[in-house]
Amino acid sequence: MTLSIVRVMCRTGANPLPNWCRSCAPADWKTAAVTPIHKDGPKEDVRNYRPISITSLVGKVLERIVRDQLTDFLESKNVFPVNQHGFRARCSCMTLLTGLIDTWTAILDEKSGSHLHAIMLDLSKAFDRVPHGRIISKLQHYGVGGEVLCWLENFLTGRTQYVKFGGACSAPAGVLSGVVQGSVIGPLLFNVFIADLPKDIGSGFEQYADDTTLWRDVSTPEVADVLQEDLDRVNLWCANNGMQLNQRKSYVMDLTRARAPLYFEYAVDGEPLQYVNKQRLLGVQISSDLRWNAQTDAARAEAARVLGYAARNLRGCTQRVKRVAYLSLVKPILTYGLPAWHPTTQANINKMESVQKMPLRFIHGRRPPPPQEADIMPMNMHLTYTDLNFFKRCEGGAIDFNNRARITVRRQLRGDANNRHQRLQPPPARSVFGQRAFSFRVVQPWNDLPPELKDCPVAEFPSRLCKKYLWQVYSDSDQ
Repeated sequence: MTLSIVRVMCRTGANPLPNWCRSCAPADWKTAAVTPIHKDGPKEDVRNYRPISITSLVGKVLERIVRDQLTDFLESKNVFPVNQHGFRARCSCMTLLTGLIDTWTAILDEKSGSHLHAIMLDLSKAFDRVPHGRIISKLQHYGVGGEVLCWLENFLTGRTQYVKFGGACSAPAGVLSGVVQGSVIGPLLFNVFIADLPKDIGSGFEQYADDTTLWRDVSTPEVADVLQEDLDRVNLWCANNGMQLNQRKSYVMDLTRARAPLYFEYAVDGEPLQYVNKQRLLGVQISSDLRWNAQTDAARAEAARVLGYAARNLRGCTQRVKRVAYLSLVKPILTYGLPAWHPTTQANINKMESVQKMPLRFIHGRRPPPPQEADIMPMNMHLTYTDLNFFKRCEGGAIDFNNRARITVRRQLRGDANNRHQRLQPPPARSVFGQRAFSFRVVQPWNDLPPELKDCPVAEFPSRLCKKYLWQVYSDSDQ
């Protein structure tokens, strides 16, 4: 059944989902065409591919209904830990990265000789290893029962799949474990399965689905032993739940501003983990000194490469097509991860600005108009825009993130003109390094906003109001 048929049935009042779908899923819904998507590493290694399942369209309609109802129930029971940011409403990679990097920056700024040891763990084939019996028992433990539990058990078991690649299809094979990657309800079921992982872990612990970061302020071998014990707890949970830590893709990083590194050995099943000076975390290059040269260079190079490809292939297209290509293909690469990371230095800002100027020539030719006329923000303005937009969305409840965790309210002074909004006080910072943290750098631009911007709805803040205000500030600073 195609999507167009489903739409016609919905318009006419017909029910595309028969009553018997409430207790079991049809065999066609449990057959998936698997498309391998390359993640990273050598393309010749099949372990470097993610299997994405193409499943029944009508089945996804019912999956979405079950997912929405089940999510509301589980969230009301507080099943998911606060440090799980994956596949949850109002959470994202940005909430994890912004909170984690802001916390790390604050610790290293307060004690410049501190050493934060961050262990970045990867669970091998996590979605494919989930035991069906274990996830059903966990759903029962959290209070899920009746027809919903029966349907979920039927949905997970008795599945078949075949690989489709390059026009060829393999023979079908049974699926004995795992949640379906590419299904609507699969990510929710995985979150249920992994929800009890942080239990009894005392170190810092953040998750985005199966990507897990374990960290601690380490100064002595005894403190390192505590971190190792928490790592052992994670490894024990994996062994008890049919998971396996991928030692090949798990790394340790010594985050510090000190000149001399501090290394302690951390191991999984007796195999020591490798120390690295930089590592990608949810798409952002984290360096051991928490400076952003590597991330700036990587974003700049990738954005320039994609822009060059677009320029070669869209040479004869209209300005509108070129602009859409820039906004959809190039800009997301250049600005991904903001405001969690920040170019910080003028040299890095200039590098990003050089790429930001290229689209003007790409879209408008050799004589581009001023940035405001072209509606392409300069990099300095865009950095302020992303900070303020993220902060406003937190204030309005659109993002589940404690944006005031380190920010306090300043006492009202006699000369303050704005009585409706108390001015915020940035957290203490001992150095320029600490002033580059999100919690510090966002306070002054937020305090400077007019009251009508702070009071406006979240949906209106980015385009109708914030950009106009920032363009005026930018124009005044150039004069």
